Amino acid sequence: MLRMEPQAMSGSEASDQETPSYRSPARVLARFFERSRDLWKAKYKELQRRIKAFRTELRDLRRSRDRWRARAEALERTIEQLHAKLQEHLEQSPPAPSR
Repeated sequence: MLRMEPQAMSGSEASDQETPSYRSPARVLARFFERSRDLWKAKYKELQRRIKAFRTELRDLRRSRDRWRARAEALERTIEQLHAKLQEHLEQSPPAPSR
């Protein structure tokens, strides 16, 4: 954990001091900050990968839905045409003789 020494100085005394002193050596702080940066980058990269995967899945699902919709509409038109032909055929044929 990073710790800064308390600054119990007034504003004028604080301006005389160059930088805050850390208790941890610079090499340890550098390693900590590097690891923190690397973890953040890895997390961001994973999120970007997941976003891309979701977008690809969404695109594929939309295409599939559109294909199924087109197929269903074509089948409905075929059914309507067949019903019309059947109705036309029934109207043109003579009634069946009753026994």
